[in-house]
Amino acid sequence: MPRGLAHFSIVLAGLSIAFLPTPAFAQDRQSNDRQSKEWDVTLGMGAAVRPTFEGSDQYIVSPAPFVNVIWRDTVSLGVDGLSAYWSTENFRIGGGPTFGTGRTQNSSIFSQGDSRLTGMGDIPAAFGLKVFADYRIGPSSLPVTVNASLTKFTANGNDGVLVNFGLRLPYKLTPTTTLRGFVSADWADQGYMQTYFGVTAIQSINSGYAQYSPGAGIKDVNFGLGLTEKLNEHWSLIVNGRIAELTGDAANSPIVFSRTQAIFTSAIAYHF
Repeated sequence: MPRGLAHFSIVLAGLSIAFLPTPAFAQDRQSNDRQSKEWDVTLGMGAAVRPTFEGSDQYIVSPAPFVNVIWRDTVSLGVDGLSAYWSTENFRIGGGPTFGTGRTQNSSIFSQGDSRLTGMGDIPAAFGLKVFADYRIGPSSLPVTVNASLTKFTANGNDGVLVNFGLRLPYKLTPTTTLRGFVSADWADQGYMQTYFGVTAIQSINSGYAQYSPGAGIKDVNFGLGLTEKLNEHWSLIVNGRIAELTGDAANSPIVFSRTQAIFTSAIAYHF
């Protein structure tokens, strides 16, 4: 990988690891609020506590940048990539490029992996193509959003398909405090499962783990809560937590040390 692209990948990896598994905080902002201005920009920085890799029972603290840029309520740039979309009052559909962090055999604040994966080889970072749809139901005071997305990764050695579907619910506790809950599940094709949870014959020899060939299926289910406290017109404090439970063939992989995964993030954000 060229040096410039490698550095760019590290930055994207840090963004993705910190916030990708949680719903985008700014997605719950009312659409008509965004349409009233050409640009809607929120930038922030914080920290995340996360497993060293998916299936690990060891944790690491990582920087957690937060980026959410929306142009004319049709194009957005965030930690989950760049997307263009079309929306009505309750429905939104779109797509665009995204990014998968891959995995290494070493522990790093900007990548997934640790020394227990020695012999498994690295999984390359990968750009992907994502399509998504959201539908909001219920009263405006208690809107429930049903969301689904499909992502196809494109790297040699990291080209699986991941499908996410779930529900999210924002609830305004006070004029300045918003609580967000979500539940979701991820389905992965055989290629994705083999890449992240499988052990080939060569990997088995090099690592000592038993050979393992998982099939396609539900990879995990997720439950989470997020809290946003608006400090003033521009500044907000964001706290978020997620519990993921690996299931099926993913949970039974010999490189999974814990089926239960927790990720906690906190950040201070500035809205322009």
